[in-house]
Amino acid sequence: MKYEKLSRCQTLWDQLFSDTPDSSPFVSFEWFDCLSRFLLHKEPDIMLLYDKDTCVGIMPIQINDTTVRFIVDERVTDLTGFVYVRGYEDDIIRELVSFIRRERLHADLSPLDQINPLVQRCTNYPHSVTAETADMNPLLKLPASWDDYLAMLTAKVRHELRRKLRKGQAVRLETCTPDAIESLFELMIRDAHKRQFLTLDMQAFFTAIATCFFEKGWLRLRTACIDGEPIATLFAFSFHKRIYLYNMGINPRYTHLSPGIIAIGLDIKDAITERDRYYDFLRGDEEYKFRFGARKQHTVRLRV
Repeated sequence: MKYEKLSRCQTLWDQLFSDTPDSSPFVSFEWFDCLSRFLLHKEPDIMLLYDKDTCVGIMPIQINDTTVRFIVDERVTDLTGFVYVRGYEDDIIRELVSFIRRERLHADLSPLDQINPLVQRCTNYPHSVTAETADMNPLLKLPASWDDYLAMLTAKVRHELRRKLRKGQAVRLETCTPDAIESLFELMIRDAHKRQFLTLDMQAFFTAIATCFFEKGWLRLRTACIDGEPIATLFAFSFHKRIYLYNMGINPRYTHLSPGIIAIGLDIKDAITERDRYYDFLRGDEEYKFRFGARKQHTVRLRV
């Protein structure tokens, strides 16, 4: 293994990212590049793992004091992980665990998806690695049709969703370019909690992510409008038939219409039409996620 500056790893990272079976936008080079430039304000060193002269894995981890952690910002990191050549998972994990033991370090690795190979293989190291339940991460498995989706819901929830969609039948959900990120900001700052979260650095990060992911074809920035006025904006990502609902803004003038519910409902309907397989609500146990049919799921924290 060796260390290299993040900015010098893009070509290698892109190659490994395309081969990683459990990849997501949250392990892309663009994600970590924007994170380091706009929120961390430093360029991290990245761990590269090799088989002879061939790089087979990139671990975006750092060592603080004696603890190994993924490079994250808790405000924005819902999932994380690493990129690798398919088939080298066991070799990479074995080398990482050996490195931690050899250097007498500890590791606190989170938040990991349950399908991450670190989580899947942690039982191979019962005396070294422990797995803990971390954040709620509700996930909706999408059926083949809208009617099938409605049939999944309880009678009460199904009735309420239909009622709200009828009430907001004039709402149109429009797909936007990154320029529309300002609409998201305008709605977010109307919420006291989100206004505090949405610092200038955070706005710069969101804008950069929107631009980079749009270029990759991953951005799903959608605005629900009535007569051209935004009532809700969804900031989501689309990747490998999975929608990640990352953030949203609501126009308080239209709370009587339940704009967030209408926007998400219409987006789920479109996702089903587009043959997406999952609608990932990401971190948080808000009740509305479960009313949409999402099932309880948690991210995982590994300690070594």
